[in-house]
Amino acid sequence: MTAKIHYDIQHINVKSDKESAQLTQQWQQVLQICREESLGEMARARLALNLVDYITSEDLPFRLLITRAPQAMAAIGEEVNVYKEHRVINGKQSGMVYAKSEQMLPREIHYTNQFVATRYVDGLTRALSSSSLIDCLKAGEIITPLDGILFLGCKRIASDISRLKKSAPDMNINMKRIEVSDSFTGTSRKMASYTYTLAK
Repeated sequence: MTAKIHYDIQHINVKSDKESAQLTQQWQQVLQICREESLGEMARARLALNLVDYITSEDLPFRLLITRAPQAMAAIGEEVNVYKEHRVINGKQSGMVYAKSEQMLPREIHYTNQFVATRYVDGLTRALSSSSLIDCLKAGEIITPLDGILFLGCKRIASDISRLKKSAPDMNINMKRIEVSDSFTGTSRKMASYTYTLAK
């Protein structure tokens, strides 16, 4: 298992079809503060909730690189009142919208995401071999939650791994916490990461 993975993130572009000029400006302010202050996941979620009209279950991972969004919002909900509603996001009924107070929210939202990032494994450039989670695992690569967000389109890699284990029970997928850092948040933290080994 590798010692450390770092992501040099050059570009994040996340847009929704319901995004107003005001919402765009609010997100620009949030992202600027995140870059300047090296905030942790909970702090980034709190900041967005306070400064943006509403945030969604898509915004949290893809705009803010929050890898455990439901847990973060549940913890914040124990501190302050959080108004939340289910919404259709990218065609899925399981989307969630959060706001500081009750308000009119879009009933359906569609997002487009674009990322440009370089992945370093122990200081050496190591791009993923595929945009498919299962193919990357079979290629012997270590997959972190940020790989899911930046390269594989997975909001919550643990959920995707759980589904993969159920659909392919013969796959021997192992989890270990490794050091992960990125240039966007300026933080380094241990993350649950996954590898595949052939069954003996």
